[in-house]
Amino acid sequence: MNTVDQAIKLVRNWRRHQAVIHPRTARFLYHWMRGSTTLPYPPLKLHLEPTSVCNLRCPMCPQAIDAVKGDTGYINVDLYKKIVDEAKDFALEINLFFRGEPLLHKQMSEILRYGRDNRVRLHVNTNATILREQQSRMLIEDGASKVTISFDGPDKEHYEKMRKGAKYERTLENVRGFLSLVAEYRRNGWPTPYTVMQVILPYDPESPGPNVPDHMKAIFEGLPVDEWDPLWPHGWAGVMQENGTIQAQPYGENYHPCNWLWKSLAIYWDGRVASCCADFSGDQVIGDVKTQSLREIWNGPGMVKLRTMQVEGRQKDAPLCSGCDAVWQKDSTAWSAFSAIESRIRPADMPVGKRKDGAPRPGEIVLSPVAADVGVEGQAALAAAANGYMPNGKPVRPIMDQPPVTTALN
Repeated sequence: MNTVDQAIKLVRNWRRHQAVIHPRTARFLYHWMRGSTTLPYPPLKLHLEPTSVCNLRCPMCPQAIDAVKGDTGYINVDLYKKIVDEAKDFALEINLFFRGEPLLHKQMSEILRYGRDNRVRLHVNTNATILREQQSRMLIEDGASKVTISFDGPDKEHYEKMRKGAKYERTLENVRGFLSLVAEYRRNGWPTPYTVMQVILPYDPESPGPNVPDHMKAIFEGLPVDEWDPLWPHGWAGVMQENGTIQAQPYGENYHPCNWLWKSLAIYWDGRVASCCADFSGDQVIGDVKTQSLREIWNGPGMVKLRTMQVEGRQKDAPLCSGCDAVWQKDSTAWSAFSAIESRIRPADMPVGKRKDGAPRPGEIVLSPVAADVGVEGQAALAAAANGYMPNGKPVRPIMDQPPVTTALN
């Protein structure tokens, strides 16, 4: 939920988001609108990475250009338990995904059960390529409260373009098998995860918004899809804004601080904490849970500095925020209503709405350091090469990897 429209959607779909429909949600909204930089509440949500390893190279994802830069591994279960022990008293939800495919972690069953036993709501997002019966039963029986399946396409051609490395028929069989098991468990009175089908669709400037085609919904007719969640591709903080294969949604016209910094933390598999889940390359590392508490990091100097930059309109001073579309909201009815309410809360000297400098324009996008090392043309070539694209029938020339750039904001 990084846009105003998505905030409205959260309220509408309260069953999906019941984990964050809570009295503390009102405090988050107030302090986000107010522009507070030190917050009187802990994070509402965590994105906790079971693994940074992914078995796909999707053209709309930074994995396609190797943005992880060799930072691959699996979370140690003892470290995971330490995080849960601390977070269980305040986290309304832990999202068990970040840069990789969570079902690749061989101890996922233990991870789920420990969260369940500590009464933590767990959300798993999977590409479903390895979602066989064993994994499906694990998700249902071991404690996932919400399962989001990323399945982008009503037909083989579109799906395999969007999910590079996956096979349409096999994944479809996995998804239908999982949903059939959910239906079976529900008939027998078992608690089951809330199921979401997330569909990333090619950006269409003529459409008022992404909509799932009826013929795709028909594929799963009679199966328990609790919610369809269509999305446009986004630019992943500028890294994938111009990638040469999939057009990301454009920047909006109105500046507003991204609400992520007021509600969530993202934790890598090794315990480092990123400022947000768009940080695939460790550009804005703000702490480490092996040596710090989550509360210390939440209101630590790195996070406070980032919030301050954004409320003062200096987002370009932060390497990851500089090219991100999450701080640029589109004109809409939701934006107008939000802006009217916010004007009663926010100090007048804090820059929101339309600004003279405006959003980055095509060709002028301010990229994160790792993306800047490769360059706009280079990252487009990497994404294209990773997805088998050959202009004029000639293979794209490979580009040498650059060492990762880390900006510590402490």
